[in-house]
Amino acid sequence: MADKNSIRKCEIAQQIQFLPGYPDRWKETLEQNLEKEPNIKTWAYILHDKDTKDDNTPKEHHVHIAIELHESVKFSTVGGYVGVPAQYVTYCKQRFKAGRKWYADIGGLLSYMTHRNAPDRYQYDDAEVIAKPGYDWIAARTKSEERQAKQKSLTKILQGIEDGTVHRYDICDFVSQAVYIDNKQAFDRAFEHREARLKNSDNNRSLDVIFISGKPGSGKTSLAKKYCEDKGVSYCVSASSRDPLQDYEGQDSLILDDLRPDVLPLADLLKLLDNNTVSSASARYHDRWIQAKTIIITTVLSIEEFFDRIGQRDEPLAQLKRRCKILIQLSYDRLDMYAYRASIGDYMLISSGANPITSLYPETERETSEDDLIAICKDFGLEYRPEGIPSDYVIEDLPFA
Repeated sequence: MADKNSIRKCEIAQQIQFLPGYPDRWKETLEQNLEKEPNIKTWAYILHDKDTKDDNTPKEHHVHIAIELHESVKFSTVGGYVGVPAQYVTYCKQRFKAGRKWYADIGGLLSYMTHRNAPDRYQYDDAEVIAKPGYDWIAARTKSEERQAKQKSLTKILQGIEDGTVHRYDICDFVSQAVYIDNKQAFDRAFEHREARLKNSDNNRSLDVIFISGKPGSGKTSLAKKYCEDKGVSYCVSASSRDPLQDYEGQDSLILDDLRPDVLPLADLLKLLDNNTVSSASARYHDRWIQAKTIIITTVLSIEEFFDRIGQRDEPLAQLKRRCKILIQLSYDRLDMYAYRASIGDYMLISSGANPITSLYPETERETSEDDLIAICKDFGLEYRPEGIPSDYVIEDLPFA
């Protein structure tokens, strides 16, 4: 652990009238003192002779000295290098993060010398800064400013995660690949913190669950995606039959595409579809906190068939139906929509119409062209001779003839 009474990067601010060599030789004396001490790695200073107080009266002329040492020493020792009391030696207030540790950033002091980071104060010229021969203090300042800009951007992203305006699924819209890789652990922890906070806060929610059933090719998935796109909300389409929640990253809608009855136990499914209470749902490797406002289930089974194929049923079918408020039965050319009515404990037909997906995405089966067939036969070392063509039939201009 670093000694709180020692320092390696620091600033000295002192009125010139109290510096050794004042009034005629304070500059020469200051530079000699800085140069003769072997523990001083770099130094830079500037005379502030144009600063004003709040009442616009001139401030006493003073210097700001930025010093970086090879080895940490006591404040009084640093003061002794220059010839000022220890109370005029201060820490670098600015910090930067590298890995999991924070370090003093002398660049903040270098920026303050010309008041680049204090635009409401007099702006000094870079040429007024005097530095150790060979020390590129401007490059050090630039590197620091770039690092601080990245740090501010990172802080903004972390705040966005906390506020819920940055999500797992869209974080790459806010940060570059390099920033994401460098700070992935910080992002993951921020998301975990937000999810933990949500779990411990008000768990009330208003979730809409839509159950879409229909034969293969009727457009169930396309209908679910179109519904989300028309509403302008983000959505996740489950891509795994083993863990349908593995790709969910906080989207507004979750499409459980072609959901199989044996994927989730009934208790977990009912908890996931609870219309009024937010809760975590079991995922393959860890519980996933589901924040979606809409969950859409697509399946080739009717809701009754789906329920019948769930193993270890300890709840009645009514518990599933009352959560799936909207039921859609889709055929190739027709859409029938039902709404659950608690008064009758079942669904009521509320509307019917043409299947909108059929007209938007008509299924046309593309015939493989003869050129493609000839080419693939060649790839396998075969001659293209379709069945039914006479053995003496000659195909002109074969590419391999």
